[in-house]
Amino acid sequence: MKTISRIGLFLSITLFSSVFAMDEDGWATTYESLSAFDKSAPLYGNRPGYVKPIITNLSTILNSNWVSSAGVPKEFTFEAGLPFAIVPITDDDREYGNGRPTIFGDNNKNNAAVMATEICSPDAIAQYGACPVVNGNENLNGLGIFTYPYLQLATSYYHARLVLRGMFLPSISELRKFNLLGFGLQYSFGHFFQHKLPKAAQPLDVSLMFGYSTSGIGYSPDDYKGELDLDIDAFTINMVIGYRPLKIVEVLMTLGYQYASMESSGDLTSTQNPIEKIHPDITVKGDNGFRFGLEVAFQIGSFHPVLGYDYVGKSAFTTNILYFKQSSDSSK
Repeated sequence: MKTISRIGLFLSITLFSSVFAMDEDGWATTYESLSAFDKSAPLYGNRPGYVKPIITNLSTILNSNWVSSAGVPKEFTFEAGLPFAIVPITDDDREYGNGRPTIFGDNNKNNAAVMATEICSPDAIAQYGACPVVNGNENLNGLGIFTYPYLQLATSYYHARLVLRGMFLPSISELRKFNLLGFGLQYSFGHFFQHKLPKAAQPLDVSLMFGYSTSGIGYSPDDYKGELDLDIDAFTINMVIGYRPLKIVEVLMTLGYQYASMESSGDLTSTQNPIEKIHPDITVKGDNGFRFGLEVAFQIGSFHPVLGYDYVGKSAFTTNILYFKQSSDSSK
């Protein structure tokens, strides 16, 4: 568990400490990338499409790994583990609109073709003839996956299950805060109908699952006073269908809906150029909509790993390997 936690810490710090690298060979500067969060920034501001991949990938992570089984036993049960989702960064994360680069995008790619499609202030158009394109971040452009783990605890009784999850990091370098808190509720309905089914179908169970997460990220880049704050909310509601072909194996299918949004706030002023002031204030929604998942859960004593695949506008892989479940009835 310590190894997974260290990996998550490293990825989190790397991600949010490298988002706003300085300009080299046409990559976005700190000011350009930060201005995308500011509706009123004159040249580079008000670009939700540029930063949307952040919330798109976070929403997939925060809305994953709520379920370890479609069935919730009558007996008291306790669960604990470190689940996480692995979300591949694809070409769709690197461009938006008519080929414009996102914060994960390239440098100087098709800029002449897309410059006229940007929307910015009349002063910028008067000065440049069109709005300048903000290129991608050099470090994020090379990122292949998006992930971080969190601690998850759950308890259940009389077919109802309560899930709590969290992750909290202290202020480290440019990363001023990084926290996650969430809760989920699940209820299974199999005990109402399983005994009426043919024997071969009795391992079938169905449940309803709701999960909500809130996360806060604070970032203060070098050479800037102040902080960029990102407040993320995410929730999902799913019907979970499970079938046990063997006592130790359960195949799960989830069908449902997910939602996530990212609200930015704060004030930043460059210590090198005081006229560079940024007031983040945009709200960006993720790829909200239909959610589909397939998972396989194993029950080997108290060891309960779960592996799966999710699709919510893009693919993700759920890994719940270090997960443990203990029931007051050892036969469960």
